[in-house]
Amino acid sequence: MSVGWVAKPLLRSAFMLKPNYKTKVTRTREQIAQEREDLVLKTAGEIDAIVAEYHAKLPRKQAESIGAAYARFSSRFQESIADQIRVIFEAAIKAGIFIPREKIFYDLAVSGKKERRSGFNQLKEAIENKEFEVLLVFTTSRLYRKNYKSMQFVEEELVERGLRAIFVKSGLDTADGDNWRMMLQMYSFLDEIYAGMHSAHIQAAHETLFLQGMVCTSLSLGYTGQDVPGQFTKQKRPRQKIVIDPETAPWIKKIFDWYVAGKSMDRIAQDLNGDPNAPAPNKSLTGIWTHELVRKHLMRPAYRGFWCYGAKETEWLSKKDYAKQVERDEPLKSQQFEYLRIISDEQWYRVQDLLANEKQKSGRKPLDKVQEARPRLLRQLFVCPEHGRKLVVGGPYGRSLLCPLCRATKAEDRPLYTHLNRELALQLTCEKLVELIRSDSELVLEIIVACQQAAESVQKPDPERLSQLRSEAKKLMSKIEFNRRSPGESDAEQKQTELLLKELRGQYAAVSVELTSLETAQSQGVVIPTAEEVTALLDEFGNLIASASFSEDETDFRIARRIIDLLTGGQIDLYQMGERRQNKGWLQGRFVVDVVSAVSSQLTGLTADAGQRQGKEVIIDYKAEKLIDRQAEEAKALSDEGLLCKQIAKEMGKSRSYITVLIKHWFRSRGLPVPDGRRRRKQLPNKQESLPLYRQLADEAVQLADQGLPYLVIARKLKTNDTIIGKAISWWHTSRNLPVPTADDRRKKTLSKAKELYEQGILIKDMAPDFDYGPRGLTLALRKFYAELGETMPDGRSRRGNARSGEPVNGNSKN
Repeated sequence: MSVGWVAKPLLRSAFMLKPNYKTKVTRTREQIAQEREDLVLKTAGEIDAIVAEYHAKLPRKQAESIGAAYARFSSRFQESIADQIRVIFEAAIKAGIFIPREKIFYDLAVSGKKERRSGFNQLKEAIENKEFEVLLVFTTSRLYRKNYKSMQFVEEELVERGLRAIFVKSGLDTADGDNWRMMLQMYSFLDEIYAGMHSAHIQAAHETLFLQGMVCTSLSLGYTGQDVPGQFTKQKRPRQKIVIDPETAPWIKKIFDWYVAGKSMDRIAQDLNGDPNAPAPNKSLTGIWTHELVRKHLMRPAYRGFWCYGAKETEWLSKKDYAKQVERDEPLKSQQFEYLRIISDEQWYRVQDLLANEKQKSGRKPLDKVQEARPRLLRQLFVCPEHGRKLVVGGPYGRSLLCPLCRATKAEDRPLYTHLNRELALQLTCEKLVELIRSDSELVLEIIVACQQAAESVQKPDPERLSQLRSEAKKLMSKIEFNRRSPGESDAEQKQTELLLKELRGQYAAVSVELTSLETAQSQGVVIPTAEEVTALLDEFGNLIASASFSEDETDFRIARRIIDLLTGGQIDLYQMGERRQNKGWLQGRFVVDVVSAVSSQLTGLTADAGQRQGKEVIIDYKAEKLIDRQAEEAKALSDEGLLCKQIAKEMGKSRSYITVLIKHWFRSRGLPVPDGRRRRKQLPNKQESLPLYRQLADEAVQLADQGLPYLVIARKLKTNDTIIGKAISWWHTSRNLPVPTADDRRKKTLSKAKELYEQGILIKDMAPDFDYGPRGLTLALRKFYAELGETMPDGRSRRGNARSGEPVNGNSKN
């Protein structure tokens, strides 16, 4: 019970807080309906008074016949029904015709071109039922504005039915023999000519007012009228000059800024509707902003000061009984009013370029609400180059992209056999783009140099480039006008023309953006960005692309898509790779990117010349990474580090045989020959899993060898064998790219050390065991070594004296 008690006040408060958009509107539907009702009541009261007055003068009994009256006026600014009825009654009394109140028919603010009129339809029904004998009309123009329709109505609906028609002010009566036909044709013909002349006079007057900057039609939001002293309109209202409205013009600036900043038109409409201070759209009956209204305001050239009068004309379709607006080949008048500029040319053309490339929303939201598997960021980006068609959503649950024309082709002949997984495409594309724009000192320097070159080119403008852009813009506008005037006859031709017009308008906007940027840069100069600014922009681009795939912010999403279009050119071509079998092939994306030109154009606002662009082709294989592919990549990376299969298996927690499978898979999946593992092992510096003993003893063995000790002595000291010592010393030298000592080198080093000790007075029998010699053997070896050196070995007996073992010699040395 408590929940329900709390909920009701909350619901009431929510209802009461609902924004009332109609408070912003100058004339709501209800107000218009009320004004019409007041006018109807007022007109009915005036007619009742006139009827009472003239019925008193001519009662029904004294009348010779029963008549009906019809009156009409065209616009809401006219109120002539009572005057027309009064004139009709005066003529009726003179002719002895009684007009009952219920036989007075009239239409308020309805054009004579229109066939379906409530009062006129009631008149036709009365004619059908023969409820009167004479029809009285103020003038011939009150029936129709067309000559043939007036003649047809009077002839077929009245005269042929035996009814009489009197046109009071025209002095025309069908009872006057056959003369009425000539007179009616003449009067109705003059009515039609007068209507056309009247329109031409109004247009001429409006054109003069337009060129003077005066109000001559409804104004766009952001502008208002300012009274001109001493000048008045035909309705006695003050003549007004067009000026910028200080209250609403800032909102126009906001709309443009929001859109350039990445807000969608729907979001802009929501923000305007949600802000109680935001103005309502001009001429709106609801006060509610919509996507289409925001788009119309963004496309309005008046905001850059370029005003047009008579861009469209009203064409009346008699058979369908309604009017439609048709664009003229060119406006009646156009003029640039700088004092009415709200938006700069640069920003306005930038917005037109964005609008031309705006991606249309399509499809419905997923029923399972899992949007991550169906990302929209890359919508309409991928293209089948064979058919020139953008890929569309398809496949199970709409998680793939495919070419509709490829699907209509036999499987073996399809240019694109494989479907593109949307989630995989988003992941790989974003990763590649982030990698391309990752900031480094070299890329930052190239961008700064490109900005400097752009600044220099502006200081020395190329007149041929400006002339080329103006000529290209003129040609594109001519093509747009031609296709707009000749849309085709069939629905297919008109649809194709519509697509072509969108493409041409996009090209025209792009050319206009470049032309305006050049002209603006020449007048204002180009600011060269610093390395910090370039780095910040690159990082921002990368972060936006990386986060847009899962971001819930619509603005970030749209800006990221603009960056992707900037880098890829708005198109990635797809090509079939691998086998044309299920799970055997994949699609490869290719596009040309020029990061330097793209980023420098954003920093300077200038588009790089086509001859200066140095784009490179980027290739992305849209192939889902399998478990074995990822494991093979890891195993290959460890193998490249020089690890043995046993060590790789231990690192990855797999068996040695599976590591062999992974290494083979890595090479075979790339079409490369599988190398011989035994040959690889020979090339490895570490051929064993643990450090071998000879490598553990190598440093110590070399130190002892440098002392001239033979391998056997070193082996005893290190508690191993001479083979290990020899291997250790050999490895130590080989690993350092040093020559391995030979047996002769080792002998000479040993004898050289023994010679040194011998000359220091060490007894041979004391040093012999250290060199793995016997006393006699060492004596003979030293004697031979001395001879090789060209020296004579000192006599051992004479130099020994009375020294004992372990004591230095103390005798006389004799050579």
